[in-house]
Amino acid sequence: MDYLRFGKKDGEKFVILPGLALKSVMGLAEGIISAYALIAEKYDVYLFDHVRVEPEGYGISDMADDTLAAFDELGLDHVHLMGVSMGGMVSQAIALKAPERVSSLILCSTAMNTAHADPAVFEKWRMLAEERNAPALMEAFGESVYTPSFYEQYKDFIIASGEGTTEQDFSNFLISLGAIRGFDVSGEIQKISCPVLVLGAGEDLVLGREAAKDLIAALNCSSFIYEGYGHGVYDEAPDYLSHIDAFLR
Repeated sequence: MDYLRFGKKDGEKFVILPGLALKSVMGLAEGIISAYALIAEKYDVYLFDHVRVEPEGYGISDMADDTLAAFDELGLDHVHLMGVSMGGMVSQAIALKAPERVSSLILCSTAMNTAHADPAVFEKWRMLAEERNAPALMEAFGESVYTPSFYEQYKDFIIASGEGTTEQDFSNFLISLGAIRGFDVSGEIQKISCPVLVLGAGEDLVLGREAAKDLIAALNCSSFIYEGYGHGVYDEAPDYLSHIDAFLR
């Protein structure tokens, strides 16, 4: 499992778990550091990638176990944990497995299960990954995740980001997709006891418009729903990190 560390080395620990991706997020390191500058001013930031090889049957609970093992290796305790999409699912699992290690939880464009998700979206992604068609998969991914205006603006970059995809990348993507579809902590999510912030989008076409609302109701927590944005609001809304900064303060 690769990771990226940046920010204020003596600050409180802030951990980011990214969402489903076709390739390693480490190739986007420079852009990630720039994007999280507001958080990096005050916090010691760690971004964890997915494991390099995901075995068959690898689920969200397994991802949480591996991330906690990485925490052990790096001596991370009492972290502010931010999970995006699939990373938000892993973050929920970590908060349930090891509540003493999570000081606060920030859940972004995620859900406690896929009850409100559009199965057609996942099925299209699965089919294109099975066909090993990276350009079409990235196009379908971008169209589902982002607003039309944002996607059109960055379409070439989004599609090009699939270049160089390996057989292992496709395998990992398909296994992670299966993990998302099998995730459900709705029966125990109320056991999460740390402060929680939920950030959702009113036009989420991936996990569903009601997914964030379900989380907010179950956790009775701080929240903000971006109307007019889709699943990828975390990349689009200019004030996204400001909500996180205010919550942490």
